[in-house]
Amino acid sequence: MKILILGATGRTGRLIVEEALKQGYDLNILVRDKNTIPFDSKSIKVYQGTPARQTDLTAAMQGCEVLISALAVAKASDAPWSKLISPENFVSESIKNVIAEANQQNLKRLITVSAWGVLETKKDLPFWFKWMIDYTNLRLVYADHESQEKLLTASNLRWTAVRPVALNDSKKIKTLNVSFNNLPKPNLSISRQSVAKFIVDLLNTNQYDMKSPTISEN
Repeated sequence: MKILILGATGRTGRLIVEEALKQGYDLNILVRDKNTIPFDSKSIKVYQGTPARQTDLTAAMQGCEVLISALAVAKASDAPWSKLISPENFVSESIKNVIAEANQQNLKRLITVSAWGVLETKKDLPFWFKWMIDYTNLRLVYADHESQEKLLTASNLRWTAVRPVALNDSKKIKTLNVSFNNLPKPNLSISRQSVAKFIVDLLNTNQYDMKSPTISEN
């Protein structure tokens, strides 16, 4: 199985690439600058471009059966008020292109990183977290994740939108909680390493097809 990974040079995307290689998959990755690639593997084919441009996506998608997206609207820093350094609709425009192109190719499945707090899960957030989404630049990040989920729901793809809670950089793999409708109640953090493994493991199951699981660590 060949997989196209978008967002492969981001903090979560890099770990998804590493996990996919560890599990023996062949990968295409589409990146803005080939010089930023930290990987050295014969199992990776690198394409330069952006998923916001249909022609770049068309080339990178050739021969792929599954697409994994770790795209996100980029900010200058992790601070909630930090300015955006990518278009505020970057993720949803990219996913729109993916859906259109998938209909022309053999790609049938998409797994994407979304966020806890999107759509119906916003009511489950602590008050302070909801306030930050409403009154900082996080609102633009979350709005774009909401838009991508709505696009996927209306598509013909087998999709899963994974909603991690707050991300950290721990290298430990812990036991995960998978939640729907706030049951079981999610904890507040999860490592990017755990998110990466959960996402790549989804390739071997249809358990979460057409679903948006919230994941957190015990």
